[in-house]
Formats: sequence, C-alpha cells, structure tokens
Amino acid sequence: MLFSWKKNKIKKSAGFNRNNEDLIEELKIEGIAEHNILCAIKKVPRELFVEKQFIQQAYKNIPLPIDCGQTISQPYVVAYMISYLKLKNTDKVLEIGTGTGYQTAILSHLCKEVCTIEIHSKLLNEAKKKITKLNLKNIIFKLGNGIEGWKNKVLFDAIIVSAASEIIPAKLLENLKNQGSLIMPQKTKLGNQKLILVKKNNETVLKKELFSVKFVPLLNKNIE
Repeated sequence: MLFSWKKNKIKKSAGFNRNNEDLIEELKIEGIAEHNILCAIKKVPRELFVEKQFIQQAYKNIPLPIDCGQTISQPYVVAYMISYLKLKNTDKVLEIGTGTGYQTAILSHLCKEVCTIEIHSKLLNEAKKKITKLNLKNIIFKLGNGIEGWKNKVLFDAIIVSAASEIIPAKLLENLKNQGSLIMPQKTKLGNQKLILVKKNNETVLKKELFSVKFVPLLNKNIE
C-alpha cells in the first residue's frame, strides 16, 4: 500500500535497504519520528513475512505480493497508520486483515493485546507459524469476515483495517470503545481511496480524511 504522493521519492531510495537498520533510517527520513514505533519495527524481521522469491526486497519500503491475491503493506504505511492510533502499552487492539502477520507482530510490541482477523485460512495459518517463531504471546487469531468484527462484543481501544471499504463497517464501530480510534482506507465515489481516522465520541463518529492510498478491497464473503 503506497501513498501516491510518496511514490517518486521512495523509488529513489528503496533499492538501498539491505536490512532493518536501513529501513528504520529511511522511515526516519520519511517523517516517522515515534521512537516506540521505530523500535517495534526494528524487532520484527520483515524477511520472515514475505514470499521466498521476494526475500531480496524484504527491506525495501514497498508493498509486496503474498498468497491469496493480497499484499504485505509498505512499512511506511504501517508505521504511519499505527502512529495515528497513539497506542499505549495497556491498549487492546483489533486488526482486520492479518495477512502474513507483519503488522500484527509490530502491533504486539506496542500494546497489551492484539486480536486479529483474517478471511483466508492459508494466510492465517502462515501468520500463526511466523508469530510462533518470534515467540509473541499477546496475539489472538480468528478466521473470519472482518466486516463482522469481533463478534463476542469485546471493546477495543483501537482498530486498524488493512483493506479498503466504501463504508465504515457498523460492526467495527460497535467494537470500538468510547474515545477509541479506528484507521482504515475508504473507497470514494470516484473510485480512489483515502486513509481516514475515525474517533468515537459517545453516539457521534468523527471522521478525518488523511491522504490518498491504494489498498486491496475489504472482502465480504464466506471465509476460505
């Protein structure tokens, strides 16, 4: 997932990243300043979460294809989205779209608990294996349709959605605590996408539009 206005700038520098240290330095240059987020990214080897044929590109600041027609997000976008959630180490976070687990692993270093939903069983099983290798214990996995949210009425301090939808799913808002934050890409009527930040204030939902992005669509179908 790449910010359209970042494409040219990132293309020039992305080829030089050989490891996580290089990636962290690029993220700093691109404006990611939150020390806790940079430390969390540093603890997660992205090469573990990419396909074997893309190992040499693992630390480039670009999205990469994974199974089931999905992608592992661009590290800058992951860091940017997480930064807007202002996470505390006591927070409980819901992630929609586990993928191979890269963002999941980063989130686990920033909060008390991560509950993550993936619609593709193949990806979820892969993510579980990779998370186990990193010995991360504060993650709960669920195979399911993310649009339906975490069905047992658990409330979350923050929700992060890694796929684009035309609407903000109502079930996700039900899962969000009062004063909680939700960040997701929203598809506009023109067909493009905007990253939006949603704040829940009692019965009111406050929405702030951020930047143009490009994500895979949020699926709403039977689980695979």
